[in-house]
Amino acid sequence: MKRFHAVALFLLVPTFFSTAISVPSLAQELSQSPKNHMLTISDAYIRTMPPGQTVTAAFLRVANTSDMDCKILLATSELTNRIEFHEHVHSGGMMKMREKKTVSVDAGQIVDFSPGALHLMIFNVKAPLVEGNTTKFELQTDRCGDYPVELDIRSPLRPKMKDHH
Repeated sequence: MKRFHAVALFLLVPTFFSTAISVPSLAQELSQSPKNHMLTISDAYIRTMPPGQTVTAAFLRVANTSDMDCKILLATSELTNRIEFHEHVHSGGMMKMREKKTVSVDAGQIVDFSPGALHLMIFNVKAPLVEGNTTKFELQTDRCGDYPVELDIRSPLRPKMKDHH
């Protein structure tokens, strides 16, 4: 009987220590994990630019799947040193574009960055944007983590559909 206990102890001790060693790293992973899953980003794309231009716009959808309000504070990219949040507003019968310092994404809500509305303005683009390729941005929030975003590069000029009749 003592031999059984010794063998069982011999088999269980390494399991216990490997579990004890991995628990702190698991706890650390779990403490960081929720921040990276509070926002879901989809439908991200950036427009190509006409030759000689260095300003363009990007669009995406941000869904807050958590129960905590988040603010997007900053967008960064290797493409440029300047990205701003802009919105179109009606003022005095005119449509005007205005910079926003942050973008709120309330708990359970979806915010669309779309043409003619809220969008990302990208200034001083350093390299040509080639349709069909992708580029990367990062969105930084106040308390919901940072999010890498892959954007499709699309031309704003769409070929017209040919009539097949």
